[in-house]
Amino acid sequence: MNGELHQQLLITALGNGYLISGEEAVSKEMGSIDYMEVRFRNEHHTWNWSEWLRHLRQERCQRMMLNSNSTSAAWHSSAYINQTAPAGVTTLGNSGESLWSSEWKLDPFRSQTKWKVTYTEQKVLDPNMKGVREFIPIAELSEVLAEVLHRTGRLAEDIEEVFWKKNFFDPALAILEGTAAIPQLCFDLPSVYSDKTRRLLNAVYKAWVFGGMGSWNDNPPYSAHLKDRQQEYDEVSAELYKTLQQCARGAVNSVVLL
Repeated sequence: MNGELHQQLLITALGNGYLISGEEAVSKEMGSIDYMEVRFRNEHHTWNWSEWLRHLRQERCQRMMLNSNSTSAAWHSSAYINQTAPAGVTTLGNSGESLWSSEWKLDPFRSQTKWKVTYTEQKVLDPNMKGVREFIPIAELSEVLAEVLHRTGRLAEDIEEVFWKKNFFDPALAILEGTAAIPQLCFDLPSVYSDKTRRLLNAVYKAWVFGGMGSWNDNPPYSAHLKDRQQEYDEVSAELYKTLQQCARGAVNSVVLL
């Protein structure tokens, strides 16, 4: 999973649990740990994770929303972070709307590499800044993802890359369709989310095969070339990447209209 996307999914999901039902939003990843420090700021203050959540509640924030566009542009280069990561997390409430955009920097002064991630507030006053307002039912998103996973799995078989079908695409389908137990996400999805939403997001994580060496981007392109299926491989991979992003966003945003 792309690191920026994962972090913003985490922020949105845990934040909604906290804002909607008061559910505890504890996460080791959002603290100051060995490899990462996350902060939130506006022109007057800087907060850590728990301080920021309290600030949002004081400001009468009611929901969080992952604000991004689903794109297929970077499927071949997606890694831990990249320039096509989500635009940020939007906070919604009676006091207005804000976009919190992230900046990732490596601390050059430590013997151990550490990411410093800062989310900076920008008040949303221009309607053009609002970005995607796409609320597709979870059942519909699940159907779209299932179709793309079936198609990708068939291609994997045809180009003799059955490892990917067996270990990623078929298990993701089983999670999505309810024929396999839901594995534990690397964070606890709050109880305000439905079981179908939990299945969808877990299927996204299971089917995320993009990255660098040893990923779907590595050997399968050559295998597709040998079978004269390079164009199909490119098209299917781009569609899978775009669909996974759309489903991830749709899952964490599914409680916005509650």
